[in-house]
Amino acid sequence: MVISAVWLAIMAAGGDTPSCEASIALQVKTELATIHQGMEIYSSIPEGDRTPDQQALLETTMALLQDRNRPVTQRDLDILDRASTYLSSEADWDRDDDRQCDETDTRRSIFCALWQASHDMSGVYEHRRTALQEVRFIIQDRSAGRDYAHRMQDYNNDPETRFADAVSALTEARANLAERLAGQCPPAD
Repeated sequence: MVISAVWLAIMAAGGDTPSCEASIALQVKTELATIHQGMEIYSSIPEGDRTPDQQALLETTMALLQDRNRPVTQRDLDILDRASTYLSSEADWDRDDDRQCDETDTRRSIFCALWQASHDMSGVYEHRRTALQEVRFIIQDRSAGRDYAHRMQDYNNDPETRFADAVSALTEARANLAERLAGQCPPAD
């Protein structure tokens, strides 16, 4: 639905029909902006004080955050690849995540590996980017029944989580997203 609105806006402005990849990139950008705005509303405006438009935006945001089939770009794969390099050995893994990440860290948790990889590949940290959400979904599925306040942090710090589990969450996320990326845009004729 968002992609159609973006495409129509481009066409109405007299632009060329965007490529599939450009449309997906625009959709990702639009979704991230929507999520950012919705989270601002969620964190700053009490529920009873929200306008109908703010409530609608918040509902859209929550639907996007729960969507396990959001669009994927090559950047998502690049983020997961880079995060994997930060967790290349057990000695690189920070077993005691406090969600305080620094680019000079030599040991990283799952969260901080993704935080740094997002900075490396995007220039900014995109908390709800598809790559990071996919890791969250995998952790959510693996940790069903456990009461985690912060999925990545608590899974990382869970005594039952092993280094192989941390790495395989990134590997599984990459495989899932690579498959989705391959199916998003049909090959050109």
